[in-house]
Amino acid sequence: MISKRARFINFVLRLLKVQQRLADYDTGMKFLARDRKNGPARPGRWFRKHSVINEHHMDGHKVYEIEPKVGASKQHIFYLHGGGYAFQIVFVHWAMIKKLIKATGASATVPLYPLAPEHDWSQSYPVVLQAYERAVAKYGAENITIMGDSAGGGYSLGLTQMLRDHGKPMPGKVILLSPWLDATASDPLQQQLEKHDVLLSIQGARTAGQFWAGEGNDPAVFPVSPLFAEIDKLPPVAVFAGSHDLLYADALRLKERADSQGDSITLHVGEEMQHVWMLLPIREAKLARAQIVSFIMR
Repeated sequence: MISKRARFINFVLRLLKVQQRLADYDTGMKFLARDRKNGPARPGRWFRKHSVINEHHMDGHKVYEIEPKVGASKQHIFYLHGGGYAFQIVFVHWAMIKKLIKATGASATVPLYPLAPEHDWSQSYPVVLQAYERAVAKYGAENITIMGDSAGGGYSLGLTQMLRDHGKPMPGKVILLSPWLDATASDPLQQQLEKHDVLLSIQGARTAGQFWAGEGNDPAVFPVSPLFAEIDKLPPVAVFAGSHDLLYADALRLKERADSQGDSITLHVGEEMQHVWMLLPIREAKLARAQIVSFIMR
């Protein structure tokens, strides 16, 4: 049984149903315009007090590098935020990054990558690849954990697959939080999952997926939908998903493919948990973060 606090937050999120607004083009454009006007969330007071923050730019897009002032470890987190590839980083992402840094002593790279619909994947990936290569040069690939939530989870898998395909240094670990791996939202199970998901919608996902693919391009191909690329020869991968999340279907398919091929992917399922539940201020998220920290530090 999920906690009372989790049920209350689910109720609030159901009122927001953010991604549903992307299902209607005009409404979605107004919502994205408001998102751009507000600007991305910035690392808050804790970061300024307890870490050294370096801001630089890759092709005009900001990248944050954060290093703890005390208690630093060799671990480095390369974090790709969620938001349907269209919405900017928000405070809950920074809160998650803060908790991970506090628990692991890791430094972090957080690229504010080019977003859809102004950009598509082909314009965004080069920026993130540059940021990753800079992190490798500074911290060592073996010490890096690539991780992200939702679209950032799909980005994390796609980035790792691209590094493999191009013969680039691979990260030591990969963590996918409620990852969006199939931009077409075509799994039959999602018709049932949509009834439980308080945040995502099938049509909203399909609209965002087409934005990310680019006008006239097929969203069912790599890297827009990393689920459809090879998943062998990857570093250890941990996936966290909720059974009431529209994207639970993606996590299940990824795990099934890995098992059928003899590849090692660990799947952690939060029963009755919603999309990106591990970022929320609930008891269940605290337990998930403990598993995430253990995976990073092992």
